[in-house]
Amino acid sequence: MKFLLLSIMLAGQPIYDTETACNKAATVINDSYPEQTSICIPAPTVYFEQLEAESTFNNFYDLIIKLRNLPPKEVDILEE
Repeated sequence: MKFLLLSIMLAGQPIYDTETACNKAATVINDSYPEQTSICIPAPTVYFEQLEAESTFNNFYDLIIKLRNLPPKEVDILEE
């Protein structure tokens, strides 16, 4: 099981392989910024499904951009 570190101090939510590692990171943040609270929660499987779907979409979008930037083939140019 993987664990998410939730903290207002971070731009994203890092994912840790173990609860111990996640709690260690949370402790460092909590000790450094006592006014903020960081916690670790088990990462829901839907989170990884969303990341995979987002990655697939981004790859497809990049492919479209690359295809649009290719020069036209000779057969694609209409003769007038």
